[in-house]
Amino acid sequence: MLRLERKQSEAKPSSREPKVRWDVLFKDLSFLGSLSLAHVKVWRVLRRRRRERAARLKHIKLVQGPNHRQDE
Repeated sequence: MLRLERKQSEAKPSSREPKVRWDVLFKDLSFLGSLSLAHVKVWRVLRRRRRERAARLKHIKLVQGPNHRQDE
């Protein structure tokens, strides 16, 4: 009988355990939020740079070399 009571007392979660789970969950969600925000920031910078590069390349006139033939 004493053995059964001991097992039951071990099986009961302590009052602190749910709080620890919530703390871990909030830390994980905070980390996920930080990663998502960083991903969005990097994506926007890269997209802007691609657009700026494309706009610059549109305005560049290619210089023809001396050996360039028109009939090619």
